[in-house]
Amino acid sequence: MREETSTREEYTQHLLKRYSQWLHRIEQVDRGEVDALSRELAGVLPERERIGHKQLLEEIVKLNEKVTHLLWLSEHLKILHDLSHIFAKTFEEEEILWKAFELVSRVMPTDAFFIAFYDEGDSEIRIPISIDNGVNYGPITLPYGKGLISKVLATRQTVHLQTSGDETEGASVRWGNPDSDTNACIFVPLMLDNQIKGVISAQSYREFAYKKEHEELLAIIGFQVASAIETARLYDRMYQMSFRDELSGILNYRAFHRDLEQILQSEPPSVALVMLDSDHLKAVNDQYGHHLGDALIRRIAEALKQSASPGDSVYRYAGDEFMLLSPRATLDEAMAKVRAIREYLRLHPLVYEGRVIPVTVSVGIACYPEHAATADGLKRAADEALYRSKHNGKNCATVYGTA
Repeated sequence: MREETSTREEYTQHLLKRYSQWLHRIEQVDRGEVDALSRELAGVLPERERIGHKQLLEEIVKLNEKVTHLLWLSEHLKILHDLSHIFAKTFEEEEILWKAFELVSRVMPTDAFFIAFYDEGDSEIRIPISIDNGVNYGPITLPYGKGLISKVLATRQTVHLQTSGDETEGASVRWGNPDSDTNACIFVPLMLDNQIKGVISAQSYREFAYKKEHEELLAIIGFQVASAIETARLYDRMYQMSFRDELSGILNYRAFHRDLEQILQSEPPSVALVMLDSDHLKAVNDQYGHHLGDALIRRIAEALKQSASPGDSVYRYAGDEFMLLSPRATLDEAMAKVRAIREYLRLHPLVYEGRVIPVTVSVGIACYPEHAATADGLKRAADEALYRSKHNGKNCATVYGTA
């Protein structure tokens, strides 16, 4: 009896030593070893002692799973950290989408991948990027209301299919190229500020390719993508606003210089520049107030827009100075536009407290390459022609180089 007790104590010491080794390398614990030891206990220890050891083994397994999960997340969160830095440096939507695909491919099996965007109330789902075996099938639009994407958008819940045989509503429209469909799929809602923005999906031709951790990673990546796209679109709106005049609604001087340079880089470069100035803005401001001066500026902008041809661009350059660029227009065509502008203003004077206030402009016209060899030279030529019109009594047009 004493020998049996001694043997059991030695065995217990052996178990404790083994437990200690496992705890010191918990991430390396082999589940098969734990199961084998659990079975071994049945023939060595009495049931009362065996229960305590089995509970301890279960805790070791749980701890191993938690530590393994945390190590797995830590490894991939480093990649996600890199992604946030990449997204912070670009405002190009297409680049953001491709970077997202590259990242997802690094952290999980990704034979197929897409990102879909949806604005609540729309009838269509927009898919700008849809990759299968390295081929981008996007952009694609799908009707809202059918299939797995619509299901995720409506429920805001992740859909995880382990095999091609998984039963779920909309399974008939699973993703993949036309010749071969994917098996394992994750469809995760893109959420931002508690609003549904779309769906991100990773897919594999191998069954059971994904774990719960992959869903969590894809959700994190999806949030970063949605945030980056929102920022990029906001930046684009602000960028476009920087080229538009707030008072008149037409383009501004930044847009003028940008567009003129682009025109002169085309083949063959040819453009007519119409520069015009209000004749009486200061007098209107002084006599009637700046609110009517603002109305005068808007009226000239209307005249430019109404008289411009398709392909022309109109600008409020500064104060009451305006520009019209007409690529490939002849001098006669430019003169016709000026006549249309002046006629529009003649027919649409300002009216204030029953008083009619005429709106007239002085105009200068120059053409590239006839009158100048550079963008600055063209602007100076039109400006000189405009000065001639002012000098000649206003309310007239002058072509550069003429009296």
